[in-house]
Amino acid sequence: MRRLRYFSLLWLVLMIWTAPAWADADPAPIQVVEQLTNQVLQVLQSNKGKPLTPAVKAKVADIVLPHMDFMTMSQYVMAQYWRQMTPAQQQEFVRLFKDLLVRTYTNSLNHYHGQTVRITGSQQISQNPPVAQVNMVIRQNDGGPDIPVIYALLYTGKEWKIYNAYIDGVSMVLNYRQSFGQIASSRGIPALLQDMQSKDRGADTSLTEATRS
Repeated sequence: MRRLRYFSLLWLVLMIWTAPAWADADPAPIQVVEQLTNQVLQVLQSNKGKPLTPAVKAKVADIVLPHMDFMTMSQYVMAQYWRQMTPAQQQEFVRLFKDLLVRTYTNSLNHYHGQTVRITGSQQISQNPPVAQVNMVIRQNDGGPDIPVIYALLYTGKEWKIYNAYIDGVSMVLNYRQSFGQIASSRGIPALLQDMQSKDRGADTSLTEATRS
């Protein structure tokens, strides 16, 4: 949970950085992240430090959602279980997993207290499929050690989208794969979806609706 909180904080404090040139005219991965970060910051700054309302969280979700590849995330998270799922189950998992990540992210926005980020590099690590990574460190303002972070982005044919993050060496996707895989192997895929549906029903209605728009 600590690492997931830091994953969310990165979106708030990324500093402006000139990205390397890419072969295509589409925005480079770092530019994609910068754009959505600046937009999120504008929303938070206009909120003037007040508690985040469901409407503010929904506005942030509208900014973040287009830049996340939830289908690829879902396939990596479920690994071998993805092929065992029916198309309807796959569709439901993607929806529920998207709701879960957006709730985790928007709820974590309250934990930002002036942390800063230093980008240490960016590179395209695969041509087929096109995969890029952005390397950075979170600098804590309480004197704690820097936290290394890597964002992984996939070029979908139209744009770069985030599909994973490594926080202090730990993969967000792998964390979910381990927890969801334990449920799927011991209780079955229907039980996993039922657990996710139960948590989804208890979520903020305004935020949940934003993820489905």
